[in-house]
Amino acid sequence: MKHFDNGTLENEVIKQDVIVSNKDKIASDVDVIDVTESEMIQSFIDSIEGGSIHGWAYVPARPDKRLMIQAFSGNELLGETVAENYRHDLLVAGKGDGKHAFELKIKSPASKDIDSEQFSIMLMEAETGKALNDVPLLLNYPESISFEFHGLQWGHLQGELRGAVLDSDHLGFNLFDSNGQVIGQSGAVKKDSGLYAFNIPVPKILCDGQLHALTISLLGEHQAEATYVDVFPSIITPWEHLTSSAKELNYSVLSRTSGYRYDSFQRQIQANSENPDLVKNIMIAHEVMIEGYEGRKEYPVLSLPAVKSPDVTIVIPVHNKFSLTYHSLASLILAYNKATYEVIVVDDCSTDKTIELSELVKNVRVITNEHNLGFLRNCNKAVKEASGTYVVMLNNDTEVTSGWLDEMIGTFNRFEGVGMVGSKLIYPDGKLQEAGGIVWGNGQPWNLGNQGNSQAPEWNYARQVDYLSGASLMVPRNVWEEVGGFSDEFAPAYYEDTDLAFKIRDHGYKTVYAPYSVVVHFEGMSNGRDESLGIKKNQVINAPKFRAKWVDSYMANGQPSFANVPFHKDRGVAYRVLMIDYAVPRPDHDAGSYAAIQEIRMLQANGFKVSFVSENMAHMGKYTDSLQKMGVECFYAPFQSSVSQVLESRGNEFDVVYITRYDVAERHLPAVKQFTSAKVLFNNADLHFLRELRAALASKQKDLSGPLSTRDRELALMRQVDAILSYNPTEHAVIMSHNLQADNLHICPWVLDGRGHKTPYEARSGIAFLGGYRHVPNVEAVEFFVEKVMPLLRKRLPGVAFHIYGSSIPASFEKYASDDVILEGFVENLDDVFESARVMVAPLLSGAGIKGKVLEAMSAGIPQVLTPVAAEATGLSHGVSAMIVEAPQAWVEAIAELYENEHRWKQVSDNALSLARNNFGFNSGVKGMAKALESIEIYPPSSRKPLVSV
Repeated sequence: MKHFDNGTLENEVIKQDVIVSNKDKIASDVDVIDVTESEMIQSFIDSIEGGSIHGWAYVPARPDKRLMIQAFSGNELLGETVAENYRHDLLVAGKGDGKHAFELKIKSPASKDIDSEQFSIMLMEAETGKALNDVPLLLNYPESISFEFHGLQWGHLQGELRGAVLDSDHLGFNLFDSNGQVIGQSGAVKKDSGLYAFNIPVPKILCDGQLHALTISLLGEHQAEATYVDVFPSIITPWEHLTSSAKELNYSVLSRTSGYRYDSFQRQIQANSENPDLVKNIMIAHEVMIEGYEGRKEYPVLSLPAVKSPDVTIVIPVHNKFSLTYHSLASLILAYNKATYEVIVVDDCSTDKTIELSELVKNVRVITNEHNLGFLRNCNKAVKEASGTYVVMLNNDTEVTSGWLDEMIGTFNRFEGVGMVGSKLIYPDGKLQEAGGIVWGNGQPWNLGNQGNSQAPEWNYARQVDYLSGASLMVPRNVWEEVGGFSDEFAPAYYEDTDLAFKIRDHGYKTVYAPYSVVVHFEGMSNGRDESLGIKKNQVINAPKFRAKWVDSYMANGQPSFANVPFHKDRGVAYRVLMIDYAVPRPDHDAGSYAAIQEIRMLQANGFKVSFVSENMAHMGKYTDSLQKMGVECFYAPFQSSVSQVLESRGNEFDVVYITRYDVAERHLPAVKQFTSAKVLFNNADLHFLRELRAALASKQKDLSGPLSTRDRELALMRQVDAILSYNPTEHAVIMSHNLQADNLHICPWVLDGRGHKTPYEARSGIAFLGGYRHVPNVEAVEFFVEKVMPLLRKRLPGVAFHIYGSSIPASFEKYASDDVILEGFVENLDDVFESARVMVAPLLSGAGIKGKVLEAMSAGIPQVLTPVAAEATGLSHGVSAMIVEAPQAWVEAIAELYENEHRWKQVSDNALSLARNNFGFNSGVKGMAKALESIEIYPPSSRKPLVSV
């Protein structure tokens, strides 16, 4: 971290002909400096602002020459810069190509003249030592103003500003990035005389996990400046809440793209630690990556994996540029992926070291052309030789990262009917290059997100797009063959990838962007950037061909503008919904989270793009990742600061706002009404006042004022929304009896996979309860079972253990721990419970809604013993698909009947599983959700191909 204690300089512009701020005088008032007889320097000093001198300088006889300008006070160099900034007014005035402006920052002199309040500056052209100003510029010595940085906290840069000359109640700052561009404003608040505290929100563009320098410059009468250098995180959640995500992709990234390399190296060494030859190969590849491709002279031998039946064939067309190709192959070796792959390099008549590729990189398949074919035909030729189930087109000017293949394959597995998947492309500095592409209604293609923050939420979720860059895209080989690969009409290159995407969609498939497949692209290194030269000129030639071919497909895509991007970047959506809940769903922790995930999927299948925001605004590691991978746009800090900010800045996009839990809705419904015109779909999760009332009555409380107060608030809220979703018909009856309205009440579908189980009756033992213990009814259930049922059960079934599973087990349970009461705690995989226990129990005395734990056990076909409260709304019947009891002795007899009788166990198991499959399937859930949506005049279309299909 770095800062200047004394900041920059307060200055006073001296009235000289050379110092003016009127830029209209460019063409006339010019200082001419004699350099040589053949070269004359023209220069002008416009102004001195904020401790920086602004002006321009160039040599008319050498307009391509960039001059180094230096500032001296006596013999002390106080700053230097190159006059190379572009200004349009210079170009109009005929000053070369306009790239001759400069901004020269001045630091404070090392020594101060005690008798003077000012010091003088002379500007010099470095090469000749000639002065640009005839009269010295006089600047004031800086006042004693210092910055103290306390560091980054929750997306804010905190610290203090001190200065005896400061007396305002509030100070303002300009924020500058490392390029000197203003990127925002903030301020400091007075704490004491001459002492100010600041808490500056880090601008979103910097919150990308990369190293940045943020400069703050004091506004107003007193000038001061300081720079803070640090890695600005894209996730600000404290690490203790993310430890469970430590093994997930890229959570060990430190900064810039080196973090990806470190992550790859770490994973590969862990996976291959027992194979010294592989470790050596990986270490060499890692060294190659660190050293980079530029100026490479030595090429250590590398070895790609030898695979007989690969999952993927990676096709890399090349023409010369061997150092790039070698670097890209080294990145393939370094990047960790579970998928197996082969690499086919098509050498298009190279004349450099590419001809030695097979000797320098083992196990690479090289196809050498006798005649130049170009990118498109090289790819088509290589795919004919492919062995993989999938084929990947990969540029040779790329660097892949861990998981890049697995994430693309995972996208095919996650969604049905996908025909093409593309990576997130980033620049070497970590900025976003492309997050999929859009073809506007005029046929103009845009690389979405270019030069933006690669970690910004709007570019970090899976979605359908118009096209994906051929720099890194994956297609199943059978789909490639079905559509005929790249169209020859676009040979030798450009628009072939865009055309392929349109062909694939024309055949009924989806084209999907996979943000967690990250590839660094050294754009322009293969073919350059000048569209008038070489192969790049085909970009201009092929554009009208593409537009004429696919005009019917893109003409409804809107007009190109940044304002239209939010409404057109997602294909296959008819509506947009914002889901608001108290926290990010964690489906391995609680049933409500599982339900939220399924509701998201049902909304997606009904044609919705889903956006999600939680009240705590936290990115929750792998849980947020999971949402983004399933196509959900997530809002979180530091990119958004509150639910209200999301509604204010993005509210105009949403057709529906879906809020879960009445207290959440109570807090945010006013902002929803203020900032959106969306219909409000309210999911009550459970009827809170009914749960509270049942708990109070079960504990024989006489004071019911708490539940009754909740009742009044909850029912009042329901009268303000457009539709209500509830899991429980009993709750419907209660709500209707109070609010006297039934047409806006709907059953919220619950989806089960009906997966069944593998472990037979005889291989199972023990009984189990599963719950999250921040939920009071679950605590009460365990207390009842251990204290009332277990003493009787020990006599009837001695030695049979009761296993208590779930998150946040309270300390009060420690007193129950014994040989037959086992505190298991949190389990990541529910199969650990459902494949071991012989009987599941749910002794709930209070609660409301539907019980996810009961439905999950039903889906696994595990016989259950339940209270009537636990069985509510599930469809389970006593003695048929479950045992439903209340008294402690009845509990003992029911458990014993299932535990000791294999025939009854199998009978109840089969009936429960059949009920789960018939009543809780995904297709019926989608239809149920559609019915609720239609009640608020949202009609899911049948013509679209949503990301999640029925």
